[in-house]
Amino acid sequence: MSMTSLHSADKMKILVVDDQPVNIQIIHQMLNAEYQIFMATSGAQAISLCQNNPPDLILLDVLMPDLDGFATCRLLKQQPELAQIPVIFVTGMQSQEDETLCWEAGGADFVIKPVNALTLKHRIKTQLKLTKMQD
Repeated sequence: MSMTSLHSADKMKILVVDDQPVNIQIIHQMLNAEYQIFMATSGAQAISLCQNNPPDLILLDVLMPDLDGFATCRLLKQQPELAQIPVIFVTGMQSQEDETLCWEAGGADFVIKPVNALTLKHRIKTQLKLTKMQD
């Protein structure tokens, strides 16, 4: 096994869920150097990906057709083997009610679109540290 494949296997896995592929691309460019990035374009796809290959963290868009981010997060939290995966909501919404919905759905944190790369990286690091401490 080459050093590069060994190194990428050590990288933590982040699942980016957004119905707009361009948003996934932006986040991929921000995080690709530090993390293994997986993507899903719907809540249902995200849940099935998590069941087959659970990520270390999920970045979840709130506004998606069919299953929105809140419903997706609630479904993930109902599954014991997936409930521990931290979810950071990525949202364009900025009202107090929206913040409350993020917490009530089981989100660990949220970032506002357009995403600030440094803010996102800090929030991810914090969540991954907390998860390690809980293990």
